[in-house]
This record gives sequence, C-alpha cells and structure tokens, in this order.
Amino acid sequence: MEIQELGTSPKKMFGSGIEHQIFASKVNPNVIFKVGHKDVVDEWYEVFKSNPEIFPKVFRAGKMQDEDIYYVELEKLDTKKFEKRWDDLELSLEDIGAVDVDSGERFSDLYMNEGSDAAIFVEIGKKLKSHNIDSYNFFIELLRVIKNAEREILKVKGKDTIVDAHKYNFGYGSDGKIKCLDL
Repeated sequence: MEIQELGTSPKKMFGSGIEHQIFASKVNPNVIFKVGHKDVVDEWYEVFKSNPEIFPKVFRAGKMQDEDIYYVELEKLDTKKFEKRWDDLELSLEDIGAVDVDSGERFSDLYMNEGSDAAIFVEIGKKLKSHNIDSYNFFIELLRVIKNAEREILKVKGKDTIVDAHKYNFGYGSDGKIKCLDL
C-alpha cells in the first residue's frame, strides 16, 4: 500500500528515534507518520491503539509500496509545549536538590534508576508542591501518564517494563492531555 501524501521515499523528516523515523503529513497538519521495520512497529502499534488517552490516536497503518517498511498515521502531539514544561520541571527539581542539571542529571535518570513506584517521588512531590505548584502539577500528571503507560504495556504485551521516559517521547494531544510517544 502506498501513502500518496507520504510516498515511498519521504524527503522531509519531522523527527526520529533509534529505530523509526517520523514524517509530517503533507496534507493534514494534525497527523504524523511514524515509519519503521515491521518488528519495530509491532512493538508499539497494538499498545498505542489500545488507549488513545495515554498514547497518540492511531488512524491507520500499512506497508510502504516496494519496501519492507511499515507506517502508522498518528495524531500529531504538541511536543514543544511539553518540552518547555519538562525544562521548567527540571529546573524546579534542581532548585529542590533532586537533580543536578548542570552535571547532566535529568528527571529521566530518576525514573530509570528508581522506577515509577519509588518512594523518592513522594518526597520530591512534597518539596515541589511547596516550591512551585505548576511544576508539581506537571510532575504528578507526567508520573500518572508514565504509570498508566506501564500498565497498558503489561496488559497488551504481557511485559512488565519501564517506559522510555525522555523529554522528546511525550507531547500534548488535541485534548490537552500528556501522551506517550514511545515505549
């Protein structure tokens, strides 16, 4: 199947991950195409489809013509707004002594090292709430999305895993909610 608006050799990449590329739609500014090999797409496709409250809406999927490459048409998320809020959170985390941004420590390091159920997040939440309520609210919302994504992956794939919780793997959907762009 050929995607007329994407073609079989897209010229302009919107973004990329380790195992996929993302292309903006030429026709609809509200969608993107996430493109990769079948085994890569299969890793996240069913999970994304299962819950559009946590992941971008999936509109369609298929195989690129004359190539062993597959595509998924997804809701385009507002990643710039999310990145700004993430940066603000990390500065607040640095202010309360939870990370040292200057030495390269990030929120994602806390999550990857501690896991989403770690007691440290309760303590960080208490400090954030008294330091910066906007960062606190974002922190709680982000942790909720991460935890729900972990549960959804377990439900759909049967795998207990952590989410690839990095700054560029989230965005805001058209409904205003944070959504996870990668597993």
